[in-house]
Amino acid sequence: MPFPTDSFFARILSALLPFMATITLFYSVLVWLAVNVTEDYIIASYLKLETQAFEERYARQGATTPMPNSIYLQGHWSGDVGVTEAMRQLPVGHHELKGEDVHVLVSQVPGASQRLILVLNESELSQTEGYGAQIVGLLCAVAGLILILGAILAIVIARALARPLSRLAAEVAQATGRASKFSGAGRRDEIGMLSRTLSSLVAQQHAVLLREQAFTRHVSHELRTPLSILHNCLAILRLPGCNAEKNARSLLRMEGALAGMKMTIELFLYLAREPRPLHDQRVGLAAIVVEQIEKHQLLYPRTAGNLVFAQAGASARQVNEAIARSVVQNLLGNAAQHGAGKIRVVLTEQRLVIMNNRAESHPSQGFGFGLEIVARACAHSGWTLETRRTRHTFRACIAFT
Repeated sequence: MPFPTDSFFARILSALLPFMATITLFYSVLVWLAVNVTEDYIIASYLKLETQAFEERYARQGATTPMPNSIYLQGHWSGDVGVTEAMRQLPVGHHELKGEDVHVLVSQVPGASQRLILVLNESELSQTEGYGAQIVGLLCAVAGLILILGAILAIVIARALARPLSRLAAEVAQATGRASKFSGAGRRDEIGMLSRTLSSLVAQQHAVLLREQAFTRHVSHELRTPLSILHNCLAILRLPGCNAEKNARSLLRMEGALAGMKMTIELFLYLAREPRPLHDQRVGLAAIVVEQIEKHQLLYPRTAGNLVFAQAGASARQVNEAIARSVVQNLLGNAAQHGAGKIRVVLTEQRLVIMNNRAESHPSQGFGFGLEIVARACAHSGWTLETRRTRHTFRACIAFT
C-alpha cells in the first residue's frame, strides 16, 4: 500500500484516522436506523394489538362495535367513504405509505363482510418526527466529538507504536559494536525480534571489523621477517663473485621464507573469516617445535646457546601446521626480542611452555603483536593460552584440549 510519507508515525496515523472516521460514521448511521426501526416496530405492534382488541369487541357487539378513533388513530371499513382507493387496494397486512408518515394495517375481521383498515399518523403519535433536525444535529455533534477524541487517541497510539522504533534507530545509529543488546531486546513481539536481530547484526559487523583490523596489523608483523630474508638473499645474489654455495644457501632461505609467507597468509585469511574447523593436513607438534627452534637459532645466532628444549616423552599430538607454526614462531620471536637472552621450551602431551628471563631495566612488557596472534590462533583451535609475568621471567603456557 503506497503512503504519501516515509514517516512510520505518519503511516500509522494515516491508517488509524480513516478507520476512526469509518467506525464513527458506521455507528452514527446504525443509531439512526435503530431509532427508526424501533419506532416502526413499536407502531406495528400497537396496530396489531388494536386489531386484536377490535376483533374481540366485534365478536361480542357485532356491527355496532365502535371504530378506534383518536388524534393519531382512525379505524374504517374498506367500504367507507373516507377511505381512499389506494388504501382499498392494499392487501391484508401492515403497510407504510411512503412520504406521508402514515401506517396502515389491513385485516380481515372474522364474521365481517368488509376488511378493517386502521390508519395511524406517525407524526401525531411519535415526538421523534417533530425533532428530526435536532436529533440529526445531536448525532452529528456526537460523531464530531468522537472523531476528535479518536484523532487524539490515534495520535497517542501512533506515538506509542513509533517510539520504540525511533529509540531503536537512534541506538543503532550510535552503536559502537560493544553493546550487548539494544532496547526492547527482552520483548516478545516484532520490536523485540527486530532489536535482537539488529544486536546480532551489529555484533557480527563489529567482529568483522576487528578481524579486518587484526588482519592488517598481524600480516605486517608476520611478513616483516620473511620479507627481510628475501631482501637480504637477493642482495647476496646480486653481489659480484658470489660463489655457488652462497647462491644455494640464499635460494634455500628464500624458498623457506616464501613457504612461510604462504602459510602465514593462509592462516590470517582463515582468522579473518568466521571461526570454523580447519580440515587441512595435520602434522606432529614435536616436529614443528624442533623445526622452529632450528630456524630461531639461525635467525638469532647470539642466543642460540641460551635456548634449551626439553620434551617429556614422545609427543604424538597432531595439529594444524599453519596454526602450530605461527604459534611457536611468535612465542620464540617474542622471547628473543623482548627477553634477556635465556629461553626454555618444554613440550609434553598436554601442554607447550616457552619461558624467557627478563632484565629489570628492560622497558618492554614482554610481548608484542605476536602474542596477540598466538591468542587468536589458540582460540580458533580450542587451546588455552596462559601468560604469567614475574619480575625476572615471562612464561607462556598453551594447554591442548
